[in-house]
Amino acid sequence: MKRLAVAIIHGIGSEDKHYSTEFKHRVVERYLKGDSKNRREDDLLFHEIYWGDLLQQINDDLLHRLDYRSELTYTSVRQLFIDYMNLGLAYDRDSESGLYQAIHNRIAESMKKLATHRHVDPDSTPVVLLAHSFGSVIMSHYIQDINQAKDSDKISQLSYVESFKTLAGVITCGSPLAIYDSLTERLPSPIDKVGAKLEPSLVEHVKWLNFYDKDDVVAYPMKNISDAYKQVVTDDFEINVGSAATSWNPACHTGYWEDKDFYRPVADYLGQLRAVEAFWNSAAN
Repeated sequence: MKRLAVAIIHGIGSEDKHYSTEFKHRVVERYLKGDSKNRREDDLLFHEIYWGDLLQQINDDLLHRLDYRSELTYTSVRQLFIDYMNLGLAYDRDSESGLYQAIHNRIAESMKKLATHRHVDPDSTPVVLLAHSFGSVIMSHYIQDINQAKDSDKISQLSYVESFKTLAGVITCGSPLAIYDSLTERLPSPIDKVGAKLEPSLVEHVKWLNFYDKDDVVAYPMKNISDAYKQVVTDDFEINVGSAATSWNPACHTGYWEDKDFYRPVADYLGQLRAVEAFWNSAAN
């Protein structure tokens, strides 16, 4: 039986491991309701990429030195700002922190685990990339680094799944790519939402969906970044995420995972990909 893999990476917000557990449950529930007769939970294979611990100690040490919690307000928003500043400054290929390479090594290890999963064909299983927040910046760098070094011995040994050559769409939420791309020259162009080795019958159904909340000061629409982004990003969706306490302010940045305005269209897109019978009904992996 063929699976549709969904590789999920977090961004800022001091995420813990298993940050997407509830999100995955809600996506599957919505997906199954779309066609209860023909869909199964095993159609989808979620894979979580976690790197938050690589930055957490840096943040904890800083907060301990500042010791501000009893004096200042909006602590959750301040935590987001500290996360973003630390990551934005340290995540640089030339930084002495080594964070750039450490995160990329973690992604490589995680994608190798996905590629060797017993239900994954390492050279044909379609992979949808779902990136939250600065995770979209990280994955843009990671995939572009692979493409630029494609002729190296190390990269040539990667399976198609590991090198995102079976990429079947991109979903971004709370993404700062618009600002990052406009203010830096580190990303010469957007990544292609279609993997170079993706099964042809799936190609025309592939999308890049970008979700943002107007109260999320980290997130922006993408289609107007440049002509290149206008061509590759399918749609920008303004949604309202977060709880009663956060949906109206910048703290909503961490509210995408469990909000129906986000997980429902994600599930619907996965259902659209799974509806391409020419691929899924051919010889099973």
